[in-house]
Amino acid sequence: MALTLVELLRACGFVPIAKRVKLVRHSGPQVESLQDTWLEAYQRYQSEPVFDGCDQIISFLGEGGSGSRFIGVYDVGAKVRSDQQALPEGCPQEIMSVNGVHYDLVKRAGFEDLENRVVIDWGSAALAWHQWFKDRPVLEIRRKGRALPPFRDYLDFRLSYEQLKDLIKEPKAHPDWSTALSSVGGIYLIVDSSSAGQGQQYVGSATGAKGIWQRWTEYAKTGHGGNNLLKNACKNRPHECPNSWWFSILDTFSRNLTRNEAIDIERRFKEKLGSRAFGLNGN
Repeated sequence: MALTLVELLRACGFVPIAKRVKLVRHSGPQVESLQDTWLEAYQRYQSEPVFDGCDQIISFLGEGGSGSRFIGVYDVGAKVRSDQQALPEGCPQEIMSVNGVHYDLVKRAGFEDLENRVVIDWGSAALAWHQWFKDRPVLEIRRKGRALPPFRDYLDFRLSYEQLKDLIKEPKAHPDWSTALSSVGGIYLIVDSSSAGQGQQYVGSATGAKGIWQRWTEYAKTGHGGNNLLKNACKNRPHECPNSWWFSILDTFSRNLTRNEAIDIERRFKEKLGSRAFGLNGN
């Protein structure tokens, strides 16, 4: 018989009351752009009073299909109009609905061992992002330190800077990712998602013994990978960069490709994307 969410919650000492607890699933581009920094602030501000009558909410992040990754249990406290609760300093203004509400949500301790590891099946009602509690099957319990879903395709993902750091920090928890990114060289893209960065792009190439993994390890360590314009952005906007950067792959090639051949491919992508004239490439 499959393991269920209720069984895991009970093992942590929490028995949800169906008519007083809601399941909440956050997903979409806006949630991705918030990363972990402002996610809790994001769920406190709502356009409608969707958490009225709740004692707790159990929060998840949507993944592929109906997969949903557990991020925590929150006690629901007082509610006020959203304009009566100031946003935290630096928090994106767009998360607050002007005519909405703000809930005091306090994260419960005791579930740390499950956070970002347990993935449940949200079911066929994936568009219903909040619903009264109903038990759900557990699809997966990931290794400790695992921050990402299974690797599927080189051209089918993008990583926030925080996700990249988690990935590089825990290679043993992400053997599929480390193997895939170490197996090829490639052309990669960095996009600045901050309002000041205005979507500016940096195109780079990765060659060498461990391919893309080796090059991205430098970004995880330094934030800028030694690139001058990225260094300047980190220096001039430390409250935004490099946390506002997103990493993806544009093309892959053999690690045996010469550096000059890789630079030629990189040059063509820079021309196509205009990353010299309008982006973060200085050459």
